[in-house]
Amino acid sequence: MVKAPLEAELRTFLAHRRNESDSRVVYVNAYGNHDLFENMMLAGDVRQLPDVVAHLGFGFPFQRKFRERFVDTGVFRSLSFPRSRPSLTQKGIVDPQGHYTVLAINPMVMVADHTKIGARPVPGRWADILEPEYERSVGVVGRGESFNEALALTIYKEFGLPGIEKLRRAIAFAGHPAQMVKMAGRAHPQAPAISIVDYFFAKMIKRQDRISIIWPEEGALAIPFLVLARSDRIENAGAVAAFLTGPRTARICADAYYYPLHGDVPARLPESSKLNWLGWEYLRQNDLESVLNEIRESSTGGE
Repeated sequence: MVKAPLEAELRTFLAHRRNESDSRVVYVNAYGNHDLFENMMLAGDVRQLPDVVAHLGFGFPFQRKFRERFVDTGVFRSLSFPRSRPSLTQKGIVDPQGHYTVLAINPMVMVADHTKIGARPVPGRWADILEPEYERSVGVVGRGESFNEALALTIYKEFGLPGIEKLRRAIAFAGHPAQMVKMAGRAHPQAPAISIVDYFFAKMIKRQDRISIIWPEEGALAIPFLVLARSDRIENAGAVAAFLTGPRTARICADAYYYPLHGDVPARLPESSKLNWLGWEYLRQNDLESVLNEIRESSTGGE
């Protein structure tokens, strides 16, 4: 949704840069290559870190051992936008300490499949899917006992491990969102009654007349698409930084139903819609790696 068009645009941008100057930019696609992130976690020197890192979600940039070594110490500095989106600024999305640069927010919502939900009420809140009537009825992005980190962290933050256990009982399907999109609205035997997917995928469902897209009362889950930019290399990486915070990247994000931080690029979603954002205080006070490990281990009784 964002990866392919952004990568294509970046390659075009870098090709123009090579034609216009002697500067050299090395671009590495880390998608599916978790060794690159592990290498950054284990870096013995700041100079081993990339000048600019783009990342979607609550992964390694928020792990305490990485954050305490490289973020809290000022290795990374926020990039600026020509004008920030007021609605996101008001929702507290901008890092108050000036280290992380959130480029956009990817909202995750619920989809009710009316061919599967039967006489049950359509959920209006995230808490509703934890009720017994939705056991074995919910589809999530994930695999096996591991599911989307934003959903896991939000449920854990609000309801603790008892909420996680209720969520596990609710899950009937865990897989790629495209699989849920393909099944939704078709009375497919494996289709969940409620799917939790990115808004982009919810809009891709062909039988929109047989589903309802639910923006929960507590807000859509807010997944950050962010950048870490090394303070000592911002001048050297200025062109790439300007590209990432510029209108081209913002338009790609908006086309994928993200909320871009760039205030001059219109969003395709209402500015007033509520976002369920974990919050910078929570992100800094908790070691997300430990929290997610606790969530995973709870499914096996700590074995």
